[in-house]
Amino acid sequence: MYTNSSTTPVLIELDTKTWNTQLDRAKAWFDNVLLTQSSYRQLLEDTVEKIDEPHMKQYLAEMAERAKKHEERVLELYAAIDRQPSEIRKQVGEFMGKARQALGDFIALTGGAKAPWQDLHQVYLSNYNSMGAFAVAEQLGLALGIPGIVEVAFSITTDKSTDQLLLQECVLEMSSKSILYKEWF
Repeated sequence: MYTNSSTTPVLIELDTKTWNTQLDRAKAWFDNVLLTQSSYRQLLEDTVEKIDEPHMKQYLAEMAERAKKHEERVLELYAAIDRQPSEIRKQVGEFMGKARQALGDFIALTGGAKAPWQDLHQVYLSNYNSMGAFAVAEQLGLALGIPGIVEVAFSITTDKSTDQLLLQECVLEMSSKSILYKEWF
């Protein structure tokens, strides 16, 4: 758990105005992190319900639980810089998760894939996007000299990297079944 004591800047020769501007810019990026993670979590939760294959369903359900915890940990990024999250970003992220489902349906329609493969493919892409947002947050933490940001972002990026490999395996394994045989899984 992050403690607020690490918010003491370690950078030197920055005036208060410059420091606060940098923290405000980091906050704006953390809003993007919250948006991408909320979108991913919403899309993943909706996809779990569509999967019949028991092992894959279990893997995705476990990822959905992790995604929820990761979303909660985004608040620790804001706490590290003594800022508050945007109230609308989480809601926009959830809406974007639903929009990605519609995009997946369109791709499936034009590409001939059978459901729920297109949803799984969108989850794969969405996690990659969110993982990149956390990785950037880690770099911001390093640049600002705030270890609490680095610890949270690195931990989540590591978890998401593992999930990404599993998602890739699921997407590839089910692609031929969905596209060539038009079968549900």
